[in-house]
Amino acid sequence: MTLNKKKSISRVEELKLADGDDLARAKVLWHEWGKPVVIAVALGFASIGGFNYWQHYQAQNSESASLLYEQVLNSEDADSAREDLEMLKNEHSSLAYSQLAAMLMARLLIEENRITEAATELRWAVEQSNDEQITHIARLRLSAVMLSVGEYDEVLGLVAGVDKDVFQSRYQELLGDAYALRNQNADMELAREAYQASLDAENDYFNRQEFVRAKLDNL
Repeated sequence: MTLNKKKSISRVEELKLADGDDLARAKVLWHEWGKPVVIAVALGFASIGGFNYWQHYQAQNSESASLLYEQVLNSEDADSAREDLEMLKNEHSSLAYSQLAAMLMARLLIEENRITEAATELRWAVEQSNDEQITHIARLRLSAVMLSVGEYDEVLGLVAGVDKDVFQSRYQELLGDAYALRNQNADMELAREAYQASLDAENDYFNRQEFVRAKLDNL
């Protein structure tokens, strides 16, 4: 039990390190380049044509939703962002800005070690999004959060059977993590298969092959 707790803490720290400085960079980019680039950076889409993708969305989102999203983006902490996020959810739940804001809120909550609340925001984004790529990003982040608190079966449920699209490599890595940490029956062999599938994936937009190979070698 103590071992799992230690792994859980390190996983939270890994998650914070992976996402921690995006919000600060987004605040700067907002003023320099505008919303499409900011959203691409906030979601990690910059390397997969996010700029063009979000130009398409810019035309569809209302001005009020845009302003509310900007206020969430510029919030210093989760509590100060809450009112604007709730307005987005209540008034613009079908728009991409609301799901993006929920993911930004999740990041703020993780920084404050409010993991359960962060998971709630990410679940909402997964359930509400009508866009496949937003859904994938929210599901990946939710899976990482649940992995950090030892909910390995939930991670397997979130990841297994999903049409993984261009996110195949990251999904398979999380699948391997869940099996390796759960470590029941044939889990270690399943972890090896998942890590190998991650390495074999055609697309690795998260540039994590070095980490995945190290995990595979250490099984």
